[in-house]
Order: sequence, then structure tokens, then C-alpha cells
Amino acid sequence: MTKMDLEKKLIQDIKAGNNVSLERGLLIISGLKTEGEMRTYTQKLDQIYDGFLEKLTSKSPVSLATWREYMAASLAKALFEYLWNTKPRRCDGNFLLTDVIEAQLDPEVNRKVGSCVGLTALFTVLGLREDLNLTILVSDSHMVNRLRADDTIYNIDNTDPLGFDYDLEEKDFLEYPSILLLANVLNSRGMAQEIRDNFEQAKADYSKAIEINPEYGNAYNNRGNIKAKQADYIGAIKDYNRAIELNSQFVEAYCNRGIAKENLGDHSKALEDFDRAIELNSEYIDGYLRRGMLKQDSGDYAGAIRDFDRVIEIEPESKERVVGYKQRAERLLKGAEA
Repeated sequence: MTKMDLEKKLIQDIKAGNNVSLERGLLIISGLKTEGEMRTYTQKLDQIYDGFLEKLTSKSPVSLATWREYMAASLAKALFEYLWNTKPRRCDGNFLLTDVIEAQLDPEVNRKVGSCVGLTALFTVLGLREDLNLTILVSDSHMVNRLRADDTIYNIDNTDPLGFDYDLEEKDFLEYPSILLLANVLNSRGMAQEIRDNFEQAKADYSKAIEINPEYGNAYNNRGNIKAKQADYIGAIKDYNRAIELNSQFVEAYCNRGIAKENLGDHSKALEDFDRAIELNSEYIDGYLRRGMLKQDSGDYAGAIRDFDRVIEIEPESKERVVGYKQRAERLLKGAEA
């Protein structure tokens, strides 16, 4: 079976509600094509897992059976601490499970391991081997685990050494079953393709992410960005609309939709979206910048200058980037007043 065939079958199984192994799914999405390659990385995961169990039992008088039956939260915390102690500089850009496994096993202690997606993937597959009750929490820009154990909920941020049982802004996150982590990895893969200007492949990955999780707002927003780059502004707006339906606080989606509407010549509706993005985040630089540019094009030069000044106020280092827009608005304002 080819990589594409494996991915296609994986997505079909998830959509059909068939029992799917998250561990195997993450390895498939990492690009593994044969059962031999799967076994190789399963064995590498075994190394990490066995190292954890050895550490757990060697320093505790409590039996492994007792840990599993009565101390699930403590076991999860021990796993979290083991991974951090093994690799204390964990945060990096890796999001594919195979890359994260290689980094975790590298004898170089200071080698970084992965992104929030990659680190969450590793913790989740190891935790599921212990039958931990894990889900994922996803925001516009971050991902963490949620553990339910002993009638208590624990949030686990794998990018923070103090991230076990930490407080988060609940309104910023949506909770999904662990299996939907596959959609997040596909979304990250799409972003990597987009950076390399492989727009069709990026769009395909975002679409796969949406197939797995039809309520994944980030993937709709990202696919909308690709469509906008391809001048499919109507298609882009449809994706931004869906992202906003799923998350009414999605600042970037409002701004992106505003840009698409502006490109279609609907300036009043574009302005409404920029206003909404700024209303949701009063320090959202892109919102002020895009609104300022639109005001300038619409003849509201004073309003444009105020928005450009606000960008510089929020982020003084952006002055060089914004000063040209501001100077042009000032010249146009003087001309209009003359």
C-alpha cells in the first residue's frame, strides 16, 4: 500500500467510526509506507515507554499494578516529568511523531523535541498505552492534553516544565477526543507545505484535516488562506465563515475574511470584519494595519493615520514597516485639506 492509500484508508475508517489506533495513524501521517517501517518506529516508542516504566518502578515501592489501578493521575504526572527530565529543552518545530520519537531518543540531552502538536502526540500515545483517559484541547495557536482521573480534571501543557495541572482560559480552547489529534498533525503538515509554497498539497492536507474533524476551525481558516492566495476569494470566504461559525472569537479569521471581502470590492463589509477583529483583540496589529490601509484607500486619511499610529504604539519595532503607509496617508490628508 502506498502512503496515499494508507492515509485514505485511515481517513475512511475514522469517518466510518471504525476503531483506529492513534499511534498507527500518527505514524502513517508521518509518511511511513510499509509495515516494516511501522514496526521500527513502534519499537522505538517501546524504548521510550520501557524507559519510563523502568524509572517508575525502580524508585517506587508501589507496584505497577497499583499505579495503574489507583494512581492514574500520579502515573500521568510521572510520565510528564520523565519526558521533561530526559529532554529538558523540549520545544521545537517537529510535529510528526517519527521526528519527535527520534529527537526524544537522541542521546544529546539538549536536543529539542517538538512543537505543542508533536509533544502532545508523544505524551498521548504513551499515556494511552497506560489507558489514561486523555483528550486534547485546541485553541487558535496551542494544544494541550486533558486528563480525567480520580474524579478530577487535569490540564497538561507539554511545552511547559510546570505544565502539569495548570490553569488555562477555558473559553480559548475546544476539547476533542484524542483520535482527532490526527487532524491537528495534518493541519501542521499543511502549514509546512504552505511555507514551501506547495499550495495544492497544503490545501489537500487542510482538507484531510477537515475530513477527520469537520469542526476544526483552524483548518478551515488555513484552507481559506490558500484559496485567497489562489484568488478564489468566494471559496476563501466560505471557509472563513465556517471557521467563525465554529469559533465566534476567531480574530484571525475575521481579519482574513475582511481581506478577502476587500479584494472582492466589498469595502464596507471588509471594514466590519476588521472592526470585529480589533474589538476581540485591542492589540491585534494586523487588524489595525489592514483597517488603516482600507481607510486610506477609501479616503479616510485621518482614520488611517490613527490606525497606523496604533500599530506603532503596540509594537514600536514595527515603525519601519508602517511609516511608509503613514507618510502616504499624511500627504494625502494634506492634499485633501488644501
